[in-house]
Amino acid sequence: MHYTGPCLMPRVSVVIRSYNRHRALCQLLHSVLLQRFQDFEVVVVEQSTRPDPEAAAELAALQRDPRIRVLRFPPLGGPRARNEGARASRGELLLLMDDDDLPLDDGWIDAHLRNFEDPNCVAVTGRWIHERATGRPPYRNMDKARRRVLSYVPVLMYQRVYAGADRRRVVASIYGGNVSIRRDALARYGLWDECTTVEDELSLCYRFLRHRRAGEYAVFDPEAVMVRRLDIPGGMDKRYQGLLRFGWRHFEFLHNIIGHYFPVRFVLLYPIYAVLLWIVILESLWGNTSLQDYATTPRRLLATVALTLGFPLLWVGWLVRLLWKRGVAGAPQHAPQL
Repeated sequence: MHYTGPCLMPRVSVVIRSYNRHRALCQLLHSVLLQRFQDFEVVVVEQSTRPDPEAAAELAALQRDPRIRVLRFPPLGGPRARNEGARASRGELLLLMDDDDLPLDDGWIDAHLRNFEDPNCVAVTGRWIHERATGRPPYRNMDKARRRVLSYVPVLMYQRVYAGADRRRVVASIYGGNVSIRRDALARYGLWDECTTVEDELSLCYRFLRHRRAGEYAVFDPEAVMVRRLDIPGGMDKRYQGLLRFGWRHFEFLHNIIGHYFPVRFVLLYPIYAVLLWIVILESLWGNTSLQDYATTPRRLLATVALTLGFPLLWVGWLVRLLWKRGVAGAPQHAPQL
């Protein structure tokens, strides 16, 4: 899909992925249009399958603003939707977000742009706050969060996020949303791998670490604040997926992404990656309040015991499924181009 309107090159392209969240998308667009910085376009990758006539009318009215383009696709999945938005964009800088995000104030774009005054700054991740924020620090140990924001678990190269930290620092990776990145960097490093449905930002991060030029860096800037709106129906429903689906998606990520970019490490540390996935699933079980099937402590304890005892068989089953999938579809493709 190609844009055929006036060839006007904005400085910033705000790329928004949207799926079955028309009303939230309209609220987000209103917020973006009210930003103090105005030299931007908005590219919406709209993949909704559920009609909402009232919200659709509001979206049509918003599209009268020439800065907004809505590209309609069937459901693409997270990374492919981001890639299509990046390809359709025309700005020097891309600012990436989803339809359940909301800038905290009208200086959000400005906060991102200040970092790019340094030509060696390639990408910026802003701070996330949750709509249910109580005013208390988002982490029990804020000093640890500040040190570990957007870093990797040593050796395993699994991302540690801590995007609610409150101190600016140069970081080793970027997050998936509330992120700005130079277009020329994407042209050099490639886009996001489409062979995973979770942690999809890491394929780009690994290529950045491997191929960045001398002096290039990414930064975490807490001044660029985004509100993450919880419990909005629609989207990919990642917060409501069952434990087995959650586990399979991360199993596939480990094999398709980490196994591709760090093959020797992955093979040598294969049992440790299995333990890592077990820990990640348990963290989701005990930390995700949206899992209604495990709403009480006894149910979570029972699920913990069942998962621990059955995990070796579960791992083997997932491995068979992965090999069958690759036999049917072929090997995963990597580093799609802009």
